[in-house]
Amino acid sequence: MSSDSLENDFCVVIPARYESSRFPGKLLEDICGKSLIQRVVECAQTSAAERVVVATDSDLIEQEVAGQTDAEVCRTSTRHSTGTDRIAEAVEHLDFPDDQIVVNVQGDEPLIPGELIDQVAFKLANNRTASLTTAACSVKSQEELIDSNVVKCWVNANGDAVTFSRTPELPAEFVADIAMQRYAHIGIYAYSVDYLQKFVNYTATRLEVKERLEQMRAIENRDRIMVHITDDYRGIGVDTREDLERVRNLLIASEHHTTGVPA
Repeated sequence: MSSDSLENDFCVVIPARYESSRFPGKLLEDICGKSLIQRVVECAQTSAAERVVVATDSDLIEQEVAGQTDAEVCRTSTRHSTGTDRIAEAVEHLDFPDDQIVVNVQGDEPLIPGELIDQVAFKLANNRTASLTTAACSVKSQEELIDSNVVKCWVNANGDAVTFSRTPELPAEFVADIAMQRYAHIGIYAYSVDYLQKFVNYTATRLEVKERLEQMRAIENRDRIMVHITDDYRGIGVDTREDLERVRNLLIASEHHTTGVPA
């Protein structure tokens, strides 16, 4: 997709915290010869983004990005509890205009396709009544359905997110709609700088705290979240060493497939 197809050019900002609570230093872990953060940057650079920025609190991550990629680095505070807060600081430092579209690409998704980044940005650019856009895919198994690490997203007939939950059942606070469908959420977001600054100034909401899902802050403030549905990518984040090994194996299998070498 060409950036010419977007109403406004967009930028990718990758929040990159060193002290991950579950896997500290994971962004510097090796994945088949490249660090996790390098792979995320390179994926983002296959999109139509006019700029790719890594927002980090770490000397080590800054050195890795500067040494191995040509992405921009923006240093941010160590005090941020969320990637969204880190991005909000970064766009302020970089003096992005209020109408600039920013795509939040998670720093631990080393296989995210540039095409998906384009699609989420494109959806917002062409639906500016939405506050933000995100992505989701079908739930493939009962194991995914009951896995609290797989966030479920209910989408109405208009393509808007009704709510999100770590549980398989629609939360009691929301009314079921026959046209509503349940998907597995993919953690990528596009929003304008103006909306981003509004969002980070909201008070944390009840369901956000209960579910440990930041996007519930938008839902509870009745902001419109449009959802791009895809089955081309399912969201492969690295939260544990087991996840890291799974990504390594996927890359090895993919390389064998493209070179004709048996996996």
